[in-house]
Amino acid sequence: MLSSLRDIAGRRDPVPPNVLAAARASLAWRDPDAALAELTRDSLDRLIAVRGGIRGGTPRVLTFFSGALTIDVQVTAHSGAVDVVGELAPVIPAKVVVESPAGSHETTADAEGRFRFDGVAAGPVRLRCEPEVEGAFVPVRTEWVQL
Repeated sequence: MLSSLRDIAGRRDPVPPNVLAAARASLAWRDPDAALAELTRDSLDRLIAVRGGIRGGTPRVLTFFSGALTIDVQVTAHSGAVDVVGELAPVIPAKVVVESPAGSHETTADAEGRFRFDGVAAGPVRLRCEPEVEGAFVPVRTEWVQL
């Protein structure tokens, strides 16, 4: 009976392809050696409460914290994509990667700990920070967030 119900549900209300892609991608990018940076601040929460929603072009500010490393990012949406500008604190030389089901983009934090990604596909994303100095910090991954 359960099998029949699963078949009916699969035909009547199938799981959207982008949801399946995001689920598969999240399992493919597991890294038990990386520390998880939790989302501790999201300006979108305040904007929805105060203004009833975010308007196009309004930057969204997110802060992720892992205990040893803070990652601050500003996200600006435009035409189905987002630009991400961020900063690491404390400043460390690191490779920074933004991951999404659509693919990943990689850059290096500059001498002030800043990084930038342009034209990232809107949708679920997370950041990965890999220190370039061995032993300085463990790799850090943020939790997934919808942009």
